Amino acid sequence: MTVSLRVLAAATVALSLAAPTQAQQADYPWRVEEVAEGIFAFLQPAATRLDDSNTTVIVGTNEVIVVDAQSDPAAVHSVIAWIDSKTDAPVTMVINTHWHADHTQGNVLYRDAFGDNIEIISHQSLVQDIPERAAAGVQEQVEYYEAELPAARERLTQGVFRDGSTMTDLEKGEQRAVISQADAWLATNRDSRWALPNRPYGLRQRLRRAGRTIELIHFEGHTRGDTVVWLPEEGVAITGDLLDDVPYAGHSYPSTWAAALATLGQMPIRTTIPGHGPVFRDGAKLEVVQGFLDDLVAQVAAAIAAGHDLETTVAMVDLAAWQEALASDVMAADFFDQVVGEAVERAWLEARGEIK
Repeated sequence: MTVSLRVLAAATVALSLAAPTQAQQADYPWRVEEVAEGIFAFLQPAATRLDDSNTTVIVGTNEVIVVDAQSDPAAVHSVIAWIDSKTDAPVTMVINTHWHADHTQGNVLYRDAFGDNIEIISHQSLVQDIPERAAAGVQEQVEYYEAELPAARERLTQGVFRDGSTMTDLEKGEQRAVISQADAWLATNRDSRWALPNRPYGLRQRLRRAGRTIELIHFEGHTRGDTVVWLPEEGVAITGDLLDDVPYAGHSYPSTWAAALATLGQMPIRTTIPGHGPVFRDGAKLEVVQGFLDDLVAQVAAAIAAGHDLETTVAMVDLAAWQEALASDVMAADFFDQVVGEAVERAWLEARGEIK
């Protein structure tokens, strides 16, 4: 899977289960869906939808606006190639919905392609969070792989896992592929470059660009700096990970996240393009994610009221019913299992006023 802060924060990668891959094909396997005239959702393949982000391309007569830039260079280059094939208009603006690397690392490739004058717009917190959290996280992963790969290669030569158990021939093949994938990721990310927002905004920004009204609305939910891109004339909301296929809460504020979704639920949204997963054309997903967050917050509050510490709270909070409601396949269910503990921890810290 492509390394993103979404995934890096979910679990410690052990080089005995999985490692990031880098898409090598020239034609990235997007599913492109025109959700309204001139508004194109680039949707990740189902098998990788939780690893790297969707993107949205807004095509106007004289300019193109892009929402979110993947961490995988092959994905970004394929979007740029698609734009070049459809219009002579340049990309003049990239909007980042939040700071995670799978939404921001590709900013620099748009700047390379369309010049230093390209506007990169986001909530003002991303000016700090991209270098201090996204870029730092990728660098931390680079250092981890550089430290771990030599030992992983030696274990493969010996045919044993870290715990000393013997690999089967099938497992040797799998480990060989994992190491190759990690090497490919390192080759791309060892000297990663980043382009920071040069047009930050505060609470709300209204633009008239690409021949339409575009509103940027700040929420604190999935992260402290979420942006929903609202196209009121078309009824299209581009939510990033604020409303997502399977919510990741590792950097979240669960109670304010639930409140943000309640606000979205009052807006006349006809179509939602999420950060990950398919386009939503009704409010069903929003209701499920909000229900999950409300239940999370309520159970954690009850545990705190009973005097339980964090470890006990994580063990006792039961969100299993939401796994079935949120996870449509085995991969999504596994991801839910990986990150549910972080969701409980964030709700616990938020309720106690301990999130820094």
